[in-house]
Amino acid sequence: MDYKKLTRREALKYLGTTVAGMTLASTGALSMFTSCTEKGKKRIVFYFTATGNSLYAAKKFSETPLSIPQILKGKNRVFEADEIGIVFPDYRAFAPLIVQKFIQEVTLKASYLFSVITFGNYDCNVIESWNQFAIEHGVHFNYITTIKMVDNYLPVFDMDEQLKMDKQEESQLEQAVADVLEEKNHIPSLTEERQQCLRVLQRVPELFPISSELLLEVNKSSCNGCGICTKVCPRKNFSLTDKGVEHTGDCEFCLACIQNCPQKAIVLKRGERNKEARYRHP
Repeated sequence: MDYKKLTRREALKYLGTTVAGMTLASTGALSMFTSCTEKGKKRIVFYFTATGNSLYAAKKFSETPLSIPQILKGKNRVFEADEIGIVFPDYRAFAPLIVQKFIQEVTLKASYLFSVITFGNYDCNVIESWNQFAIEHGVHFNYITTIKMVDNYLPVFDMDEQLKMDKQEESQLEQAVADVLEEKNHIPSLTEERQQCLRVLQRVPELFPISSELLLEVNKSSCNGCGICTKVCPRKNFSLTDKGVEHTGDCEFCLACIQNCPQKAIVLKRGERNKEARYRHP
């Protein structure tokens, strides 16, 4: 598909299937999204994604995973199954803010809880920080693991270079799927290597919270009004107006708007490693 030639109607049609699925999830029609495992147990999997990495991982555990942003727009806050999983990307050795909000607002009832965290470079102490945060909010995971995939952090990494790397995501996912199927109980302890990574990370200045106005800019001469940014932003910061695309509000810093814009019309004000390179999981 030639994304540069997408009209607004074509872009929305392309997103139609995904959006429809997420909308159904937000209406409370949960039964049709509950998967059954090989052992006949009911499983619900929630995910948050910007480029598709975590969605791809989530689909290894359920054919119909539920979007966390869409769930938070709905009214249902209680979910019950034999197994419940949460899949999301590592954001600076922690869970994205929207995933933190999800854990704080929902009640998860399951005898087996698992979490899969995708990352690109180092996973530092994300397992420990996530596990501790979950415990503080009454959620006790049986199993947590990390999966190394393409790093889509645009300020630091060149997406073209990342795509050349074989991070062996399939073998990692196969092992995680096997572990969950067996209902393995395992939460890794903090290694010395990850402790060193954390010490380096702690020296990096915090950027957040930050507004989308301060972080992003839209090249309106390149924008064709396709509306993809309005669909992929989990905070709904983007809108189509008679003056073109406008954006306002606190940013999740998922960069879905930048990565998914077919015109490359949205960029970071503070710079990117390669403004011509974008990434979405194939």
